[in-house]
Amino acid sequence: MHFHLLDWIIVVVYLGGTLAAGLYGKRYVSGLSDFLVAGRQLGTFIGVATLAATEIGTITFMYYAELGYKTGFASFINGLIAGVVMLFIGQTGFIIRRLRTLGLMTIPEFFQVKYSKNLRVLAGIMVATGGILNMGVFLKVEGTFLAIIAGIPLDHLKAIMTGILLLELAYTVLGGMVSIVITDFLQFIALSLGTILVTLYSIHVVGWGHMRDTVYANMGSGGFNPFTNSDYGWAYIIFQILLWMAVDTCWQTTAMRTFSTRDPETSKKVFTWTGFIYLGRGMMPMLWGIAALAMLGPKVNSLEAMPAMLTRILPIGILGLVVSGMLAATMSVNSSYLLGWSSIIAQDIIVPLRKKALTGGSQVLLNRLANLFVSLFVLFWGIWYKLPGPTYFYLNITASIFLAGGFAAVVGGLFWRRANTLGGYCAMITGAVGAIAFFFFRVPASYAGLGSFALAGVAMVVGSLLGKRPSPQSSGKAGESPLPA
Repeated sequence: MHFHLLDWIIVVVYLGGTLAAGLYGKRYVSGLSDFLVAGRQLGTFIGVATLAATEIGTITFMYYAELGYKTGFASFINGLIAGVVMLFIGQTGFIIRRLRTLGLMTIPEFFQVKYSKNLRVLAGIMVATGGILNMGVFLKVEGTFLAIIAGIPLDHLKAIMTGILLLELAYTVLGGMVSIVITDFLQFIALSLGTILVTLYSIHVVGWGHMRDTVYANMGSGGFNPFTNSDYGWAYIIFQILLWMAVDTCWQTTAMRTFSTRDPETSKKVFTWTGFIYLGRGMMPMLWGIAALAMLGPKVNSLEAMPAMLTRILPIGILGLVVSGMLAATMSVNSSYLLGWSSIIAQDIIVPLRKKALTGGSQVLLNRLANLFVSLFVLFWGIWYKLPGPTYFYLNITASIFLAGGFAAVVGGLFWRRANTLGGYCAMITGAVGAIAFFFFRVPASYAGLGSFALAGVAMVVGSLLGKRPSPQSSGKAGESPLPA
């Protein structure tokens, strides 16, 4: 095994502290608002920590490192787009300011505010489907990282996946968003330290010149220029810009941070500062993948190359700190995703379809049961499903099942008075076309994803023009008729 006693002590102490802190958060949950959006009390600093921790997990490091290993320095375009788009949203308040004003708890809830209850249910089904499939590969990828870096045989992968899931469930089911915010803060610190240490060690041990020369020898100019790289190009870049606009505004785990802040201005500050973090969260893991290519060569399994390299370059103690940081990232992302998708199932599918309203306590219980259901599905999907290509492309397309149509419907509903229910239905249905093309017809991710967003946008406009004109009350600005906070 690569781990020594000191490494194990560091990891066990960290896990114990995180679990205790998460369980401590249960005492602050007194109702549904506390469970799902932390009572809407997040300030800028804590908001940045929880948003960054939520969207930076072991899965993030693994798929970005895989991109670096397979496409060299050209992969930096992904980190650049993610950071710049979030900075733009933070500075302008595009979408997030109006959504926060509405006092929502989930994104599909907006569909009932602007369109209809039935469209809210459809949106809930699609976002839950895309989100759960998206999360379905997390445990397997994260378990692979931990197994390789700790020197545990991959035969034990299922047991590792189950252990990770049980740790996350222990505090997510009980404390909801309050527990997640508390643990996110601790995890953000550990994650930041581990990221910086690995980057410095990778460049120092492998050498910048060797990394640069290896990329050129294996990929030529395409390893540096995303416009000439066969995996990228203009279609891919435009798709990524649209995708990140949608992720930052309409993806439930991100939107829950918007809904949890004190006010719209705080949301803008949170997104602005997190944008700078996003620039580094993509590029540094990509450097690890490039270093793995230079050290191990091009014939290693692309997903396993980065952790295999870390076992060779990180000394005792540092290895334990890095694994603690990665476990921090894993628990942070997965707990937020579990809460996000279970809240959609409970609040946007089951509750609207019930004839009799549920009490606040019953809704919290329903969310906890939905959390358990999502957990079991994710565990079995991770064991059974085999990725058809790079992990990053799979995550992009599964997210687009909802995001392509959802983004068009949200933008239309917030900024276009003519947007109506028929347009929303058309956008949601056609937005899923790209996912079908990717999974069943093996259309490249860039064309499938860009096609989804384009079709959804056109369908939103055409459907709204053909459908009944909205009444003046429903066609005004969304913020003019907010729901109760």
